[in-house]
Amino acid sequence: MTKPVYLALDIDGTIYDAGNILEEAFAEAVDSLLKSGDYADVKAPSREAITATLGYPLEKICLMLFPELGLEARDYLSLRWTQNLVSLIRQKKGELITGVEETIPELYNSGYRMLVASNGARAYVEAILETYGLKKWFSEPFLYAEGDIRNKTDIVGIYLKELDYDKIIMVGDRLTDLDAAKINGIPFIGCAFGHAGEEEIAGERYIIHDFREMGGVLGEINRF
Repeated sequence: MTKPVYLALDIDGTIYDAGNILEEAFAEAVDSLLKSGDYADVKAPSREAITATLGYPLEKICLMLFPELGLEARDYLSLRWTQNLVSLIRQKKGELITGVEETIPELYNSGYRMLVASNGARAYVEAILETYGLKKWFSEPFLYAEGDIRNKTDIVGIYLKELDYDKIIMVGDRLTDLDAAKINGIPFIGCAFGHAGEEEIAGERYIIHDFREMGGVLGEINRF
């Protein structure tokens, strides 16, 4: 039996765009923190500031956005922001990247298998996959950057050790995705339609500008 080719997929900016709900989710979290009475002069970050941090683990995002706050306050904001995002996702206030809804089933039916490779919180990622009916196309194990797993580089490393595969290919839009591929020695497909455009992945061999280009690029990779 032929071993499968797995696609280790980043989520935000690769298959899902949370851009229009990021500010709203953080604004409520900051407002809730201020209402506790223990903090003052904390301001909600702009969409641009939040977007610049996407791709990193949640604790690092909050450290980058709120370096003046202590760990307890940052942990509170992390939890509240995630809860708000999950609520908004389940209301379908974000949106899938164009082409994802039809392309992922096509890839699956062509024999490819999908894996989650995201630094996003478990609740956030699973809300996206469940709300948009995508989880059925993804394979176990579902690994997240939590506990002893620090980031998506670790996640991909575990997949390489635990799965029986022909290839594992990292797919993502940010430098953290490219690093996960390079450190683990696997092919990388860069998504130029993500949050940073092509800036962080410029010069890579395989770059797509529309998710629907995935099949053609995979065909090119699999010729080698």
